[in-house]
Amino acid sequence: MAIVFRGGWVLAPIFILGWFGWFLMIERYGYYFMLRGGNINGLGGFWRTLKKNGEDAAFKKLERRRYGYFYALASDVRNFRNQGPVAVRNAMEETRHRISVSLSRSLRTISTCAAIAPMLGLLGTVSGMVHTFETIQLFGFGNPVLLADGISEALLTTQAGLLVAFPLMLAYNFLASRVENVEKQAWSEALKYESYVFSADEGLPGVSETNDGIHSEISEVK
Repeated sequence: MAIVFRGGWVLAPIFILGWFGWFLMIERYGYYFMLRGGNINGLGGFWRTLKKNGEDAAFKKLERRRYGYFYALASDVRNFRNQGPVAVRNAMEETRHRISVSLSRSLRTISTCAAIAPMLGLLGTVSGMVHTFETIQLFGFGNPVLLADGISEALLTTQAGLLVAFPLMLAYNFLASRVENVEKQAWSEALKYESYVFSADEGLPGVSETNDGIHSEISEVK
């Protein structure tokens, strides 16, 4: 508490901003790990189970982490496959947009917190220097102890602003890159599963004709 009083009133909003930014960061990391799901291509992963034991067994494996990004997209493929590739792709795009919006939520706020913290530190620096000059005006340079309060306020707020901003920005950049990688991997694997499903369905009687008709309708619309 002594440091807070020595740093002046600017230290309070800097600390509040730091706690708020890290609260949002931890919440976003938790949501990221939830959406990341299990390893798709790893040992005993989705594709291995799909090829060995079929779709039901593969989806049972995915359902252990039913909030995964890939699970949501693959479920759209499975649920809308009877309505054709257009319905499947529309459902996948809708799910992709919804999850992307949820993933990016609060990231801009975190970035703003990291950008504001040094500015508040600079404000504290200016406030401390004003305090120092006021002391000099009243008492002169005779007593360095009187000048220490203003200098201390200027340095502590600058240090606090940088200590809040640097780790927060590093964590934000790392999380943003990981979120982008998860989105790319999940979408790529979902497209692969979509191709797998419709290539398998083409071998079933009556399904290939339906898919051909849908593809021809799409071509006519184009």
